[in-house]
Amino acid sequence: MMSDDYRVGLAGKKMSDFQELIVSRLEDKIASGAMSAASIRIERRGELEMEWAGGRRDFDSAAPPVDTESVFNVASITKPMVTSAVATLIERGLVDADDPVADYVPEFSANEKGGVTLRHCLTHTSGLPDMVPGDKELRKRNAPIGDFMDAACTAQLLFPSGTDVRYQSAGILMLGEIVERVTDMPLRNYLTEAIFTPTGMTSTNLGWREDFESVSVTANVGNGVFEGGDDATSHWNHNSQYWREFGAPWGGVHSTAGDVIRLLQLMLNDGTSSSGATVFRPHTVRMMLQDYTMAQPGLSTAARLLEGWGMGWRIQRTGDGGWYGSGVPAGAFGHAGSTGTVAWADPNSGVAFTLLTNGLLDVEGGTLKACGNIAASALCAG
Repeated sequence: MMSDDYRVGLAGKKMSDFQELIVSRLEDKIASGAMSAASIRIERRGELEMEWAGGRRDFDSAAPPVDTESVFNVASITKPMVTSAVATLIERGLVDADDPVADYVPEFSANEKGGVTLRHCLTHTSGLPDMVPGDKELRKRNAPIGDFMDAACTAQLLFPSGTDVRYQSAGILMLGEIVERVTDMPLRNYLTEAIFTPTGMTSTNLGWREDFESVSVTANVGNGVFEGGDDATSHWNHNSQYWREFGAPWGGVHSTAGDVIRLLQLMLNDGTSSSGATVFRPHTVRMMLQDYTMAQPGLSTAARLLEGWGMGWRIQRTGDGGWYGSGVPAGAFGHAGSTGTVAWADPNSGVAFTLLTNGLLDVEGGTLKACGNIAASALCAG
């Protein structure tokens, strides 16, 4: 049972029933050792509905406590951030979603991949494998990201592009490479300049920053499985210097719950940040949040109905709880990460929800869904 002091929110008000339900669920998981830390922020139409952080920064009872400024490795929530960078290039007329990837990375055309487009990579319909060939060996020798890109260029498609939907990090890797080649800037720098800074995401970075050392939360390595499921490696360590500095376009962003909410609010506000900066035009936001897998003509009916993807954002459908929870309304968009993170927003109610933990998604996904369902039930109907 929480003490009365713990029930008091940051604004000095007692928590409502839905807030207490969420905190109780998270505190139970922290007490059980399933996670050591959690940070949640919920807003509705830009107004704060809940902000709470609990636990410690490491799985050690002597570790410092977390607070709302604690930084987590958000894992695959990185993906829609990278696709947002691609959207800015589309908006500026520098690339088109239906351009072949090989137009910008000619070596990618090897092994009959010349027909793979940016749109295929943006919507997980490219046919690329999730992780690049030789991924385990590359990680063992702490290979630079350029070696991963080279491996993606030599990869063979698992199916003809545009004919199936299969989650793939390799496609996001190629999109990051395109951003670098078109802008002549490192991806992490372009993300900071074009997305993070104007959105007010001052505690967010692709890869590590020295100032994160005193506020970062240790990731739960569990059995060592990284994004990529059974094909991943048991020697990968999210907390290693190599991983932190690597800056994987598919999962290397470090951020706070408050910063991730700012990105969701940016999308809900038609591309305008809370400070009034125009990051995207309203049309660009609509372009990113369309359900493309429902409309792609080359997909079978079964593939179309499997899951909804915008440009890097997963779109909630009726009867599909996905990562968010079955109570989250259809039309919500967001993403989740293997390190135990989830973020979504519902355009109809204006609710934005971010929950960052260090409980592995494959194990604690039900906890994240439960918290999402509790929030949606309380806030999305009104």
